[in-house]
Amino acid sequence: MEGQPQKLPNARQRSQIETRTRLLDVAAHLFAKDGCNKTTTKNLASQAGVAVGTVYLHFGDKDTLLQELLKTAISHLKQEMGKISPGETDGFSLVQAKMNGLANFARRFPALAAVLFDPVNLASPAGQDAANFLTKSQENGLMAGISAGYYRGDLHSGLAARALVGILVQILGWWARNPQAASQTEIVEILTELRMNGLKSQG
Repeated sequence: MEGQPQKLPNARQRSQIETRTRLLDVAAHLFAKDGCNKTTTKNLASQAGVAVGTVYLHFGDKDTLLQELLKTAISHLKQEMGKISPGETDGFSLVQAKMNGLANFARRFPALAAVLFDPVNLASPAGQDAANFLTKSQENGLMAGISAGYYRGDLHSGLAARALVGILVQILGWWARNPQAASQTEIVEILTELRMNGLKSQG
């Protein structure tokens, strides 16, 4: 009840929490490196230092584990996007700030970003919620941009949102796995240019 001290987890509960966290961390790196389909439960358990049955105890199957990883990735992504300054007013600066937020997420959480921006994962039943979130967030941004005159008024926002998600998946997923291949500045620049010049208002 409100005002009463929170009951702290006991030793067994803390151990379960630590095991679950370790499994998620190991799974993120294995899924990013080898893909979900090629990662076996046996290898996951071995890398995490637990029995195979422990994986099933915590997650049931790999699809559930993937879904949990995607939820975690989206949570971190939202946190990074939440840091964007609301003071950005012109279209270019606002889009640039959003692209920088996406890039910050990929730089800070490369394994989670590689898992999130994997087309195979997003196309799976476990990835549908994440795919829908990415598409809807892009569509909302496009609709706001259309209203503000940054983008073409005849733009099909739903179709354009899916195209943009495809671009983000390809570029950020690749960069998360190959951070040495391009600087964050270069990533943000190309994403901003594609967004602004590819969809800009003709007025």
